[in-house]
Amino acid sequence: MTTSALTRGEFLEFSTLAAALGLAPAAAGAQTEKRRGHVVTITHGPSDPHRVMLGLLVASRLPEGENHLWFSIDGGMLCKTGEAEKVSSPMFPKQGTAADLLAAIRGKGTSVHI
Repeated sequence: MTTSALTRGEFLEFSTLAAALGLAPAAAGAQTEKRRGHVVTITHGPSDPHRVMLGLLVASRLPEGENHLWFSIDGGMLCKTGEAEKVSSPMFPKQGTAADLLAAIRGKGTSVHI
């Protein structure tokens, strides 16, 4: 007996149909608890300032809750003294530097982790 794997398109069609019919876990009410917070992870460092600033902008705009900002992989370099001050992006001129956004994030009570 041979079985064929679903193609990506078939999987997406099936998933959409299951959600529409109420068969998907989220639609069936599996998540009854209200979200308590959010997690944002910065994995890019000074060599990719657009992604750094986008992630920090998202973290600075989170609603109140138990929010966390994690720095990992190349993002950890931003936690060295003086590195965040060097990162800015022409795509986000109003936000200033990564250090400015980090100060705003910390001011909102978001936990910052490395």
